[in-house]
Amino acid sequence: MIKTGNALRSTFLAGLLGCAVLTTGGARAGGEAGPISLRDQGFFWVGTRTKAVDTKSTGIQGQMYVGFQLVANKRHPYPLVLVHGGGGQATDWMGTPDGRDGWLDYFLAAGFDVYFVDRPAHGRSPNNRAYGESRPAPTTEVIADNFTLQSKQYPGGGAANSREVIQHTASSEPGPTVSNAVLQQDLAELLDRIGPAILVTHSAGGASGWLAVAARPKLVKAVLAIEPVMGVTDTLAPLIAFKPALAAGATIKTVQLPSEGPGLEPCSLQPKEGLRTAPAFAGKKILVVVSPQSTPQFTPRAHCFPQILNQLGADAKLARLLQDYDIKGNGHFMNEELNNGEIARRVFIPFLSSIK
Repeated sequence: MIKTGNALRSTFLAGLLGCAVLTTGGARAGGEAGPISLRDQGFFWVGTRTKAVDTKSTGIQGQMYVGFQLVANKRHPYPLVLVHGGGGQATDWMGTPDGRDGWLDYFLAAGFDVYFVDRPAHGRSPNNRAYGESRPAPTTEVIADNFTLQSKQYPGGGAANSREVIQHTASSEPGPTVSNAVLQQDLAELLDRIGPAILVTHSAGGASGWLAVAARPKLVKAVLAIEPVMGVTDTLAPLIAFKPALAAGATIKTVQLPSEGPGLEPCSLQPKEGLRTAPAFAGKKILVVVSPQSTPQFTPRAHCFPQILNQLGADAKLARLLQDYDIKGNGHFMNEELNNGEIARRVFIPFLSSIK
């Protein structure tokens, strides 16, 4: 474990939380989340696989950066592990493009210890030629057309040439990244090191939640999945143990059901005959959160996600920002949007606080 020295602690905290002002009572973030006082902070890497570069040199690949901040007044038994989405990094949780508090601030202010990762090949987990050919970097137009312009809550309006979208795109990693098998090993190592935790995932980080449950079911106490990618019964299936067992190379059969309502895509679920469960998911508390104006991958489909998980044996529920909370106008990047604090306080923290 790497810790900051006392002389560096205040400077590091101010930069990490964004626009922090230090007071005698600890560090206060931008103001929206409330006061934050820490007992410790630092960082380390998991998954540091060595590989011979030549007869005299050794390289590292597959590593995953882990930062942590531990609150002075811990009020919950399990820490949170924050896993960012595709092309992002841990800074996605730390603030917004217009300088307001991020979800990390709200979690700390609520008394949670927090660990946050840069998935391999993102942020402070360096990319590597061994992962494959580099893809073109995302453009501001791609971000705007696919995400921010759909939202009525994105700061600055979401146009491609806006300062806020430029700030978002500046942190975007084009890829590629490591295999799901390597990612699962990294997550398992992290949980072995820190003990029982709650996974909080966003978008493409959703796979990390399902892989972690499969690898360390006793250490994942719950999952808060914010518009997560799924893949549990298809792309991730080779890394998950099912009952009855799934033969190598086999796929889980599903059938498409009628649409449940206007604007909703039909769900593809396992037929009741020959249903496969996943023992690691048995009784696992999972909250899937969906916004009203996200991409076609989420808003029209997310109602299917808890059903898929519950067929495996999970205790999964859907939280719809608009219908269930009257929280309006959000898109996929709700972590950056103008009402991100309301979402954290009204939706996330009550669920996270219920896990005992």
